[in-house]
Amino acid sequence: MTDLINKKEIDYDYIVGVPYAALPMATLISSNLEAPMLIKRKEAKAYGTKKLIEGSYETGKKCLIIEDVVTSGASILETIEALKLEGLICEDVICALNREQGGVERLEKEGIRLHSLVSMTEILNYLVSSDTISADRRIEIEAMLKNTSLANSPTKANGATKTNGTKSTNDLWNLETRKPLLECNPLNAMVLKYMTLKKTNLCVAVDETNKEKILQTIQSIGGYVCAIKLHADIIDDFDQSFIDELTTLSKHHQFVIFADRKLADTGNTVELQLTHGSLHIADWANVVTVHSVPGPPILQSVLNIIKQNKALKGSLLIASLSSKGALTDAEYSKKSLEMANDAKNVVSGFICQKRPSDNPEFLYWTPGVNELKSTDGLGQQWRSIEDAIKRDGNDIIIVGRAITQSQNPVEVARDYASRAFELWKSR
Repeated sequence: MTDLINKKEIDYDYIVGVPYAALPMATLISSNLEAPMLIKRKEAKAYGTKKLIEGSYETGKKCLIIEDVVTSGASILETIEALKLEGLICEDVICALNREQGGVERLEKEGIRLHSLVSMTEILNYLVSSDTISADRRIEIEAMLKNTSLANSPTKANGATKTNGTKSTNDLWNLETRKPLLECNPLNAMVLKYMTLKKTNLCVAVDETNKEKILQTIQSIGGYVCAIKLHADIIDDFDQSFIDELTTLSKHHQFVIFADRKLADTGNTVELQLTHGSLHIADWANVVTVHSVPGPPILQSVLNIIKQNKALKGSLLIASLSSKGALTDAEYSKKSLEMANDAKNVVSGFICQKRPSDNPEFLYWTPGVNELKSTDGLGQQWRSIEDAIKRDGNDIIIVGRAITQSQNPVEVARDYASRAFELWKSR
């Protein structure tokens, strides 16, 4: 960056790093160039001089702004505004990476020139040429980058939500922003279609052991769900006729079939579990749950089956469970997230209690929702619809006994679906 400053022959008197990530870089550049450095605080001190700008400076002098990554340019403009209030001039910014999400154009409108070491286009060119990512993956990334409303999305600072730009704090999670991102994943595209068409983000867990009772329940509530979740291995009379009727119902009522298999074995075994035995899960289920305990190879095995063009379209990684004392702690969730980020072509989202990521490309499915009880006495813990969606940041609520064991499953399903969708839509 020092070399680039010299090469460009940029005129400056002081070096200023955008707080706080760029301050170490600005410090080193200031040292390399033997140029004085100013520090812009995010907030003025409540004591002493109460200044936003620290350092010795004269009005009318020029500041060179240092930034690490430029997305929208909003943080840079905040810094420049504070410097201008002190009578300082800002015309140039140098950054390590230009993400090409509108920052250059936004800064140009304010008379600011942006110089970068590398652009996202150059990075993607390299990643494709080195076979690190495929051309298709590049297209997905470029589609996300073009969705410039993400550049103005909220960030968390000191536990509070603040905005980087002019958009509202809900922009990252509104449907308009997320739709093109979610549609990059075949399963999420299907789920989103049903959610918006039927105005529901309700998944009902029909944990019954008799196929006729399961089918009767689905027939009655199918119009109010985006997905039906099953444990096929607990059904006493599971057979092909059940699968045929289930598939017919899913097409008629337009919902996703969710096999809660919780795969957690070696790759070869997982492929056999999905395609053989008495269940043949991949032939009828659109989505299956997967534990991240075996590590990344389990996702490759699931992907191998998805590529066979069966009913299976995607998987949900289990980030956390709703049962009391579950071992799926924060570290487990973090590692599950890392696996998912490296396998977005197979991982469509998460089973979680609290949303483990601020990535809007995933859908976050949450069990443990019951408006009438907080526990079943067997370790299951429940909370309200509002807590699950608004407080915990989830997209789809998974509700079982609160609906299936109620006196009027149809009315309860309609009520849960209506309230949950309104809460989700209003985020």
